[in-house]
Amino acid sequence: MIKNNNKSLNLVIELLLIFSVYLIIGRLLIHSGDDWAWGGEIGIQRLQTGFDNYNGRYIGNIIEMIITRNMFLRLFFYAGINTGIIFLSYKLLDKKFLPRYYFLALLLIPIDIYKQTFGWLAGFANYNVSTFFILLVFYLVIKCESNLTSTILISISAFVSQFFVENVSIANVLLAAIGLIIALRNKEKIISCLAWLVGSGLGLILMFMNTAYHAQDNMRGISNVNINNFTSTLLTSWSELFVKENALLLVAFSIVIYFLNNKKGFLAFLPIPIATYFAIRYLFNISYPTQSILTLAVELIFILVFLFTLIFTVFKSSEITSKSKSIFYFYLFSAVILLGPFLVLTPFGPRNILTSYVLLVLCLFELLSSARIPMPSSKIISLLTITLSIVFISLHLTNKIAENKRITALKNDVSNGMTEVVFERLPYEFLGHDLTPLDGSVQSNRQKMYHNIPKEVKFNITEYKASSRLKR
Repeated sequence: MIKNNNKSLNLVIELLLIFSVYLIIGRLLIHSGDDWAWGGEIGIQRLQTGFDNYNGRYIGNIIEMIITRNMFLRLFFYAGINTGIIFLSYKLLDKKFLPRYYFLALLLIPIDIYKQTFGWLAGFANYNVSTFFILLVFYLVIKCESNLTSTILISISAFVSQFFVENVSIANVLLAAIGLIIALRNKEKIISCLAWLVGSGLGLILMFMNTAYHAQDNMRGISNVNINNFTSTLLTSWSELFVKENALLLVAFSIVIYFLNNKKGFLAFLPIPIATYFAIRYLFNISYPTQSILTLAVELIFILVFLFTLIFTVFKSSEITSKSKSIFYFYLFSAVILLGPFLVLTPFGPRNILTSYVLLVLCLFELLSSARIPMPSSKIISLLTITLSIVFISLHLTNKIAENKRITALKNDVSNGMTEVVFERLPYEFLGHDLTPLDGSVQSNRQKMYHNIPKEVKFNITEYKASSRLKR
């Protein structure tokens, strides 16, 4: 009893520490991109029209309006949702790894994904929150007993999850339908899967009733679906964002494959050079715009070979239980299904990868719990998470200080009658989305409106210079 109480207390303390890190980062986040619109008069105008002809992300939009206007609620949502993603991951894998392992995985997320989700309030409101609800639905369906309470919670959670991101809404219904078919075949969890399908189905219908999806001139309209782009998208942005930029995960999976094949045989070594290739490619910042079609085609073959080797290794492994194999395949399939719509649909960006990244992490950890792989101790993991947390907090703090100084200087210059001002970039702009938009752009005009700067004031954008800030 005492031992269990100590474990529970340690878990609470660990989650509170993680919550505290996100609390600090949430406080240091800087408005950027759509945040200026949602936090100002434009957000009110969109709300007054019920977001009609804008999008059907009703709950995500409302959360964005709240967190750009109220600091307390911003911190509550930001720290709570991000910690919740980690806690649900911990619960979904039956507490096989401490929360710090999942926290480390999120700290090691590709920076392009981080900047548009954890580093951007608008991105967080839709992509992080939808990831939380997807995991919540998975937990309620897979881990909880089927009863009236769980059925109601599944219906509500599935319904709510449909008002954040379009691809998640579509994938949710597909996964629920597949889940129901499997449940009918196995004669278990039928009510849970039916509640999932009904809740997500109703949410999908309501989301896509918004006129934005039926307008020809709207970037979210059905007119943006283009099946002819399937091959080119697969070769370029889709495989780039989903696979190639996740080089660290590829390396981790290649290590798992190596050990699952008992460190011998062709299959054990095959993924290693492929993962190494993509890791080097990522480190040298090579991406598809600079590559030939032939090179992209060869890389796609590499990806397919890697995927086949992974799936086949798991299938034939005697170390992995049938239950663990099913869990692995479910999360892997879900990760692909979530991004499937973007093979024919635009716009598509790094932020869309977040949920699939989390599911791939769950795939990896499920295999790590079964394979006989030497794992770093929890102390080493703790050291890494503490170090990375300090690094992220320090970088965000530096940006925040620089932002406060440049806005103060800007307002002083404008109050002195200047119509053309120097506007320095922030020192670590890779941490956020469009933190310094080009002067004259839509986002730049929104930035000026948010800070009560006349639209006619011209920004001469320069690179950040620490020395110039020290002189002010």
